[in-house]
Amino acid sequence: MIDFRGVNKWFGPLHVLNDINLHVDGGQVVVVCGPSGSGKSTLIRCINKLEPIQKGEIVVDGMSLGDPTTDIT
Repeated sequence: MIDFRGVNKWFGPLHVLNDINLHVDGGQVVVVCGPSGSGKSTLIRCINKLEPIQKGEIVVDGMSLGDPTTDIT
């Protein structure tokens, strides 16, 4: 299960992810599509903590990625 709760991400003045709320159940297949520069790769990179978020929360299998004690491996 993956939950995005009010997730925001900026690159300088560019607001790439704006209040993203998304729930994906375990085993569910989701397609992320959109034009170039719309934040698709950034959304995915935030799930595996390759990009930090500035606001909101991402929860994967009940573990908050914002918690510094969370071991993502």
